Amino acid sequence: MNAPGPALPVFSPRLDEIMDAMIKGSIPNIGRFCGYCYTPVGKRDEACGHCGASLAEWPPLDRIPQDAFALYRRMRKRESLIVNSFAFAGLGLGLVLFIVLAWVAVYRMDQSLWMLAAATAVFIVGGRVFAGLLGGWIGDSIGYDYAHRKLAVEWAEFERERDAARASARKGAPAPENAAAEPR
Repeated sequence: MNAPGPALPVFSPRLDEIMDAMIKGSIPNIGRFCGYCYTPVGKRDEACGHCGASLAEWPPLDRIPQDAFALYRRMRKRESLIVNSFAFAGLGLGLVLFIVLAWVAVYRMDQSLWMLAAATAVFIVGGRVFAGLLGGWIGDSIGYDYAHRKLAVEWAEFERERDAARASARKGAPAPENAAAEPR
């Protein structure tokens, strides 16, 4: 089985929804999941609809392993960090514009009340708009791409460790020390 390529995300959209709900505690970690990528599968499915793994070769699991949740949490944390950083940069841009306009109002326009009001409006409205544009649009795109690229690298390492442990278990040999335990 090959690692998902750029066109195939590591976590399927359905698994993404389910893991988010499980982390929030709104649903339990129980069901029928692909033994390879952990995407939910139906009782009559013979292969995973996301990764294509044969359920005969990769028997379904009744729970998503904690290692997969750790990968998911790190991915979300990376996304959040980047989005929030861009949003705060937008707020900072609004603040800088306010300071510049207030300086102009005080030192260049003889303390113009209208200019101070405009500066305040720029700070309140502009800060929100800039935060939305930078965080919600640019930061979201960059954060998503970065977090998913890092997830793909971590997933490949996770697969190597899991597959090594699985191969060792099949041969009856002890698993390598750093190998991830095979999901139960």
